[in-house]
Amino acid sequence: MADFRQFRNIFFVVLFFNLCYFLKIYRNNKIQNEILNFRHSYYNYYNDDQISIGYLKEEDSLPEEQELLQLLHKVKRNENNTYWLANTTMEYPSIMLNALDFLPPPENEPQYITWYNNPKLYYEPRLTLAVYLDELKHQLKLHNPDNSKTKDHMIKLPFSWSDWVDLTMLNSEIMKPIGLKNNCEWLQKEANKRTRFPDFCKDLVDLSDEEIDEIGLSKDQLPGFIVKSSPMNKAPHMEVMLQGKSYLYTQQENPLTLVFLTSNGTYEAQLTEKREKLLQTDLFHRFLKRRKIDCKQAHGVVPVEFNPQSEFRKLLRAIPPRPLDPKDDLHGISKIVSNKGDRNILRQLNLDPSTFHYTQQNVEQQIASYETRLSKIEKVITDELNYDLNVLETNRLTRHELNHYRGLKYANSFSVDVEPTYYKLATLKKNQYNLDSGWHYEWRFFNGAMRYLKDETWSYEQMEVREQIILDRLLRNWFKFAEAKGIVSWIAHGPLLSWYWDGLMFPFDIDIDLQMPSSELNRLAANYNMTLVIEDLNEGYGKYLIDCSTFIHHRNVAGRDNHIDARFIDVDTGTYIDITGMGLNDEKPPPQYDNYINEKTEANESVELYMDRRKHWLNYEKINPLRYSMLGGVPVFVPNDIMSMLNHEYPRGTKSHYYDGYYYVPLLRLWLQESKILTAFKPEQYEAVTDEARQENILELIKNLRHEDAF
Repeated sequence: MADFRQFRNIFFVVLFFNLCYFLKIYRNNKIQNEILNFRHSYYNYYNDDQISIGYLKEEDSLPEEQELLQLLHKVKRNENNTYWLANTTMEYPSIMLNALDFLPPPENEPQYITWYNNPKLYYEPRLTLAVYLDELKHQLKLHNPDNSKTKDHMIKLPFSWSDWVDLTMLNSEIMKPIGLKNNCEWLQKEANKRTRFPDFCKDLVDLSDEEIDEIGLSKDQLPGFIVKSSPMNKAPHMEVMLQGKSYLYTQQENPLTLVFLTSNGTYEAQLTEKREKLLQTDLFHRFLKRRKIDCKQAHGVVPVEFNPQSEFRKLLRAIPPRPLDPKDDLHGISKIVSNKGDRNILRQLNLDPSTFHYTQQNVEQQIASYETRLSKIEKVITDELNYDLNVLETNRLTRHELNHYRGLKYANSFSVDVEPTYYKLATLKKNQYNLDSGWHYEWRFFNGAMRYLKDETWSYEQMEVREQIILDRLLRNWFKFAEAKGIVSWIAHGPLLSWYWDGLMFPFDIDIDLQMPSSELNRLAANYNMTLVIEDLNEGYGKYLIDCSTFIHHRNVAGRDNHIDARFIDVDTGTYIDITGMGLNDEKPPPQYDNYINEKTEANESVELYMDRRKHWLNYEKINPLRYSMLGGVPVFVPNDIMSMLNHEYPRGTKSHYYDGYYYVPLLRLWLQESKILTAFKPEQYEAVTDEARQENILELIKNLRHEDAF
């Protein structure tokens, strides 16, 4: 009996988020069937008071639906935190700190060490977020109370990666005397092979004064190895983490923009180019001053609370979030994602074929347009007779535009055969404690593999749960950002296959893939490349970097690597979403599209056949229209002809009920690990001589699993 209860508890914890949401959304089986048949995809809510829950004794019989609702309500009540996965409340949203620990030492005690003059790195995201939100609120009130896009350049904040990413692992190296600090050779001593890039790192003792000045830190604030690029070989965990953190601390450019997500729009701030730690600016002083905290005469402890959620609420009350600008809503996303309770809205998105027509001609046109503006600016600032402030204001490039222009020029200087690799990964040496090769982590932000047993306090099962939470938040924050900015994308590959099975992410999948039209990819790069996106602070403290490849303007297959066009990177872990652009290209289509090409040609119609740089081909009709649906409770878009896409890419993926130790349980519509499922059966029911026979026995038992067995 205990095994059945354990099985039931596991089921409800995993199912709670998705099923509870869907019970409120989809009224009956007819609607569910329409969704599965891809005819419509829309929202429909039940209010909580519309759901009838009977409170009967445990031994009393209940109708199946009533029992399910009662058990779900039990999960929602979550007495004694039994269903801890269902508890999404942040446990420690704030922190109390001594303000004196972050201020310059008293003039009469210059030897006193605080975090202001300590060469060690300090990381506390609640302090950073609270201070930045407070400063953002006051700058907006002063310079841009309407939160207008035209005044974005007036909101400026300092930035250092060490305030936003945990780089404290470097402290053990920073605090050593310069002569005893480990060098680049030490960093590579356990690598699987010698790097092909010997200039990837430079020893601190060999840096010139000019190089030190360029970094903007003193020698006693630096580690002994200054990493300038990825060595692109395999190394143990610690060394790979130190490589990325050294690069991030000393070389990585600052993001251009900070975007805070809310449920109704965004707040934005421009970030300065110079590396400036928060405590080296006056932001902390202003934070204290606004709270009338005077530390000049204070001694001992001056407790101050840093609560980002509280500061976020103050910002929301003071300044309205910026909704999606109609000029940026090129495809009418706002109409689809708003008014989620309105059943009369057809929630599908029709894309014009031109959205996929991003070609070399477009590249040349953009370069010419930028250079025309730049030449006008040059003329008025170099010829006093033609000086015109209006010309300067009309033609000036924003930093995002300048970054985009430079990317266009740089990409245009390479052919696809010789373009250098853009994205680098945290490639790891595998062993009995580490089952992760590192291929799904951005090397600069790598903070430890998801499947690496750091110590005995962790189990593989716990790490898998953590991994799924991180991936879920990645997906949620990308689509929240995309909706806020009118950017079109849809789930593809593994996530699309997992959507087909049960509307949830596969528990065994370790990455997320999205696709978007090639012109949307260019728009993303032009407006939001190098943007640091901050999660809605009522939901979490996540931070995500939008990093678009320089070579998105090449639409043919690269000679090597560069198959991914953009990434949405979780800067706390290095995990990311892969984004690829679909569009016209000069590659030869695969034979499967011969009939499509012939039919279009004979009908004198344009051949709308697209490819991403990973050689995935789709025609326009398979993509369009996009349907608004859900994946794990996250609103997403899915393409039109899902089954033909999945059956081609995964011939067995839509049929096989087993994958890598997981079984699909039709009764529950969930993929579960074998160890969770076997608690419902006796060993003699499934044990067999061969693994294949054993697997078949388990599949048959699952197929015949009854309601009373699972509940």
